[in-house]
Amino acid sequence: MKNTKLLLKNVFTIILFVIGFVVATSINSTSVKAESTSITLPSGYTAKRIAQVDNNKISAKNKKALINASVKGVKENQFVGDDADKNVMVDVTKLSSSQKLEINRFALRLINSARSQLNKKPWVLNKSAMDFADKVAKQYHDNGRSVWDSDHYVAGITRAAVASGLKNAGQVYEDESGLPITSEFSGSTRSMYALKRQVYFNIKQMLFGGYYGTESQADNTAYYTEWEHAGDLLGCRSLKGYDAPTKYFGMSFSDLPNDHSKISVHFMGVAKRYIKNTKKFNIHANL
Repeated sequence: MKNTKLLLKNVFTIILFVIGFVVATSINSTSVKAESTSITLPSGYTAKRIAQVDNNKISAKNKKALINASVKGVKENQFVGDDADKNVMVDVTKLSSSQKLEINRFALRLINSARSQLNKKPWVLNKSAMDFADKVAKQYHDNGRSVWDSDHYVAGITRAAVASGLKNAGQVYEDESGLPITSEFSGSTRSMYALKRQVYFNIKQMLFGGYYGTESQADNTAYYTEWEHAGDLLGCRSLKGYDAPTKYFGMSFSDLPNDHSKISVHFMGVAKRYIKNTKKFNIHANL
């Protein structure tokens, strides 16, 4: 599967690429803070329409309905954070183990909240998948690649996959995104509050039409152009039911060696059929 990147344009962004309830036990989370833990899919946003648009089999009427639902999704889903996170400063490329686990769990709660609304099984946070995501981030950084390029860094993803006990299957693993470049923080440092707010917006963009405008431009339907990322995150890409029922999930961040402000976000999903060596990729190392 090849994912098309999002080109996001706003006053803080050069290029930005780039789911309502899920119980904490679905990812074995010990606690949930008073913050956004879900993204609600509006009426008209259906698995059938996503599969149809991703396979160029959608009618003009259904395409319009999906766009209108996506507009509602962007407008109605707004981040609510924990004020305590404003005092926690992090370097997103050097997160501690606990910080890395926290942001991975946060992202997965959002994804799984949307999946549950379409009666999809939750994705599973997995240590081996997180390690795979870290290897992908290192490949991007070491080779000066990022979401600002025209396509995924397939060679690096492949090397990371093989090293992680996965099949050499090309670009079937990654949904790539990017954190906004803002004047609020410098380089790869920001508060945990800001990081969660930005990841929330990234996931919202991927779900709702690859939206590439600002929050204030959400009514502009021209900014909703692709649902391939939504199809992957929600398991709605295939018209014949070939989507994996669930995936092992891990997320990481990378910057560029010569520009620490450009942060790529690597959402890695591993379907069981792509696992080659279970000694390297431990399907039981779920978190």
